[in-house]
Amino acid sequence: MTSRRRNRSQNIWHECGEPLCHVIIPVNERHCPAHKEQHDDEWQRKKNEYRKSKLGQMLKAQKAKQYDQTERDPEAVEFYHSKQWQSVRDYVYSRDMATCQSCGNVVQDRKIIDHIIPRRLCSAQEALDSSNLWTLCYKCHYRKTKLEQIISKEQNGDIILAHLDRAWWTKVLREKKEVK
Repeated sequence: MTSRRRNRSQNIWHECGEPLCHVIIPVNERHCPAHKEQHDDEWQRKKNEYRKSKLGQMLKAQKAKQYDQTERDPEAVEFYHSKQWQSVRDYVYSRDMATCQSCGNVVQDRKIIDHIIPRRLCSAQEALDSSNLWTLCYKCHYRKTKLEQIISKEQNGDIILAHLDRAWWTKVLREKKEVK
C-alpha cells in the first residue's frame, strides 16, 4: 500500500511556486531549477543576516553558556575562562593571522584555537604552550575532533594521540577535505 502511495505522489505535478512562472515540476519540489537557486541564495542571505543580528548573537552566547554548564566538565570550564588561556588564545590567533592553519581559510566568526595534542593529555604547562596550539576554522576543527574521538577509542589511542604532530594533522585534514 505504501509503495502504491509513493508511486502516486511521484506522478503528481504542479506549477512552480514563483509568481508568473508556469513551469511544471514534481509535487515534492517547491520551485523549478531556475527559481530554486534564486530562493536558496535568498534563504542563505537571510540566514547569514540573522546570525549576525543581536538576537542571533544572544542566542549563540546563551547556547555556549548552557553547554559550559551542562556538558563541559568543570575543570575545562575553569581552564577556558582563565585569563592565562584568553591571553595565549589571543596571541595564537594573531600569530596565525586569523587564518586556518589547515585549509588556509580566514577565520571570521569565532576564534577556534585548538590543542594539537589534546588538552586532556597535556600537563597544565603544555596546555598553555603556544607551540601546541593552532588556529582552525570550524570545519577543520570539527573534522579533527571527530578523528581524535575515533583514534582515542582504539587500543592505545591516547598514546597515539599524544605523539601526533602538527604536520601529520595538517596532512590528514587536507586529505579529508579533498575527499569531500
